[in-house]
Order: sequence, then C-alpha cells, then structure tokens
Amino acid sequence: MDRHTPSSQSGASSRQADLFGYRKPRTPRRYLAHMSDVGDHGCIYEPGNTCVALFSCARCGWESGWLERRNKTHVLQGVPCMKCNDQAKGSLAD
Repeated sequence: MDRHTPSSQSGASSRQADLFGYRKPRTPRRYLAHMSDVGDHGCIYEPGNTCVALFSCARCGWESGWLERRNKTHVLQGVPCMKCNDQAKGSLAD
C-alpha cells in the first residue's frame, strides 16, 4: 500500500482537515421591506429626521405605517419586515 493514502495512516478520519480554523456562524437572514411612497407631511419632525415614508414587503405583502426617516439614503436602505423576520425566528423560512 502507498504510504500517502489516508487508509495507511493510523487514526485517519474521513473528514478533511479544517484549513481555516473556527468560523463564526452566519447571522440569520433579514428580510427587508422597501419604500412604496415617500413624502413630506409638513409637520415638525423628530430631531434628525427630514422625511416620511411608507414601506411594503414584496415577499409577504406587509405594509408599514408612515415612518420618519433621516434622509433619502436612509429610506432607500429599507426596514426589516415584521412578518417575514418573525417567521424566520421561529421556524424555517420559505
């Protein structure tokens, strides 16, 4: 038998050696709702906010109420979908 084959080594396991050491587990996936309407209600905003937006989830159809956001970039980032993220915590997501 060849001395380089795994079966010739004493105590060899069938798994490949871990080349990179410990890897942190991934964080669970976040499902985001994206803007469906953006506007300015003309009232006084909380400090740091400049606009309001409605968000909807394309996956489940959830819609938020009007949420105050800092700026357009903050609106484009989306918000976590309440239904999809709660579902993903308790069970396997679709």
